[in-house]
Amino acid sequence: MQIVLGPVVARKGGYAFDCWTLEEGLSRGYAYDRIEDAHYARNVEIRSRNNRSSDQTIGCSTVDEFVRLTLDLQGRQHRAGATPLPNAQEQCGAMDAVYG
Repeated sequence: MQIVLGPVVARKGGYAFDCWTLEEGLSRGYAYDRIEDAHYARNVEIRSRNNRSSDQTIGCSTVDEFVRLTLDLQGRQHRAGATPLPNAQEQCGAMDAVYG
């Protein structure tokens, strides 16, 4: 399973990062009061996932990279299952989910 971690972003209530998998979709992260705490938690998440399983964890540096990668992975899965790629509305929905 591929796991994509988004960058730390400012969000209502503090700083957070999101996680995305093909199986579970987008999971909103916990909002930390301090940006340092959010970065620390993200780094721990990357290390712990890489150490405990065969999952491939990818940490994105920007929101654009996060959106592009999640849409690309969804597209690969859809092509493998012979279903259509996401349309423009679905891509905008993914952007809205990330940008809040």
